[in-house]
Amino acid sequence: MNNMMTLQHTQIKASFETSTHVVGHVFKVTLYKNLLGMVSGYALNEIIVEYECVPYAGKNPSRCGCVMRSTHGLPCACELFKYVVSSIPLETIHIF
Repeated sequence: MNNMMTLQHTQIKASFETSTHVVGHVFKVTLYKNLLGMVSGYALNEIIVEYECVPYAGKNPSRCGCVMRSTHGLPCACELFKYVVSSIPLETIHIF
């Protein structure tokens, strides 16, 4: 049992390390510059999906709902609105 858990832990750790170092073309824009290598690929993909909602939510938190902030600790659409012309700071990602 212990060997199986050790193997699973090693696989999870390797998967996370890969996700922080393998960068897709979509992340090579200035917006994600501060997050590359520091945030998992899953979190970056979630931010991309939320960023697509920025034109709809804009500055209005009532339209946004701030679901990503409360459930994943990631910036929601109304927060991402502030970073349209710059890059997302690492401090906006909550470490669980």
